[in-house]
Amino acid sequence: MARTGRNLLPWLSLLTIWIVWGSTYLAIRVAVREMDPFAAAAARYLLAGVAMAGIAMVVDRANGWPTRSQLLHYSLIGVLFLGFGNGFVMWSEKRIPSGIAALLVATVPLWMTILDGLRPGGQPWSVRAWIGTLIGLVGVFLVARPEGGDWSGHLAGIAALQVATIAWSIGALYSQSVPKKLPVMTASAVEMLVGAGALLLESKLAGEDLATLRAASADAWWSLAYLVVFGSLVGFTAFSYCLNELPAATVGTYAYVNPVVAVALGAFFLGEPLSAWLLVGGALILLAVILTTLAAQSKRPPEPQAEPAPAPAD
Repeated sequence: MARTGRNLLPWLSLLTIWIVWGSTYLAIRVAVREMDPFAAAAARYLLAGVAMAGIAMVVDRANGWPTRSQLLHYSLIGVLFLGFGNGFVMWSEKRIPSGIAALLVATVPLWMTILDGLRPGGQPWSVRAWIGTLIGLVGVFLVARPEGGDWSGHLAGIAALQVATIAWSIGALYSQSVPKKLPVMTASAVEMLVGAGALLLESKLAGEDLATLRAASADAWWSLAYLVVFGSLVGFTAFSYCLNELPAATVGTYAYVNPVVAVALGAFFLGEPLSAWLLVGGALILLAVILTTLAAQSKRPPEPQAEPAPAPAD
């Protein structure tokens, strides 16, 4: 029975990522309407990181303190995932609808496939992967084009999302190459706290006003609280666990479901438009993701089984 529960836990964690992270795009959009994005992201991960550090001190205490090398590895991952990945997603949603943001973030598996083929020992590119990438680029163009052709402010949000997706993809691949991994809770705490520091620096460089946090309405604060508890503490930990227990391509399937959830919630609660081009472009992106991830899985040789050790992520 215990064995069955252990086998199910990674898949339950993946299901959590599918649903919870799809809903965070709506919460981000509501929060950044009144809060400066980098400041809000910093507050999110500072609160979540302190809470996670307290949990880690109890749950992971038998493993001792992280080494300097581990701290450096997981600090870099935190900057990639949160400082650039999540921070730029929140910044972009100040300028573009949550559904568009979610659909463009769905290109993460495409970037992971491309970048994985560039690194030593990575999965070689295949014809199917290249076809999928080209289809995905067409989908990105259709999704990214603004309604009415007005690119003012819109283009900056699109560019920020591309930075976010590339940074997230690099972080995901790098996290799997860390030689001596930390337990999930400790890894998440380090990444969140370092990520919060990076976001505070970005907030300062962007000239943001922290007073926007204090002046925000209850709706914005409830959205931020949802991001702290579900998006960070629950979702981030589930993603960290999945990266260590499941293949990267399997974990990347959250990109199939998150956009569907995000687009539906954005249309229902915020009245975001659902144009025909948006739906066609979104379908092409999801088709491209399926093609590239299936190509990676079909060509990947079986990996030797080792003692599982939890790893990190967003």
